Amino acid sequence: MSQVDRIRIERARPRRDDAFALAAMTLRWDLAGGAPNRPGFLDEFADAWLDAAASRPAWIARRPDGNPVGFAIGALVTSLPSLRRPAGGWLHLSGFYVDPDLRGQGLGQRLMDQVVAFARERGLSRVQLNATDEARAFYRRAGFGGPQDTLMQLVLSGRLPAT
Repeated sequence: MSQVDRIRIERARPRRDDAFALAAMTLRWDLAGGAPNRPGFLDEFADAWLDAAASRPAWIARRPDGNPVGFAIGALVTSLPSLRRPAGGWLHLSGFYVDPDLRGQGLGQRLMDQVVAFARERGLSRVQLNATDEARAFYRRAGFGGPQDTLMQLVLSGRLPAT
């Protein structure tokens, strides 16, 4: 059994230990992307996720010793019904990370499989995300493609957040 095969992936539960595991992995991901650290981030993230956990499903990949090595966080989005389309929903994958030393060994695909299974089980219409240039090939292999040309955005903060 390979090192990656021993890693378990579980839905994060709305409790402090899972919230802090997600916070620690997000901190690792952000620092690797060049973001500056700030005091209190772990508490800030954990509290925010716990407050929103019902609409922010998450998964944690853990080594057998319990240490987190990857995560996925989504945001459930619902649309109201109209005469042109039924009410529905989708999952925006707002965070996805696997430790660099475990990339390319299938853990990311296992994690993505959990996310997609969740979306299918709930009858969601799609999973969407913002891909970094480095991760684009992985997402394409996982079945993701470009959105319709009608998808547009207006950036209000002055800069696009790193994904």
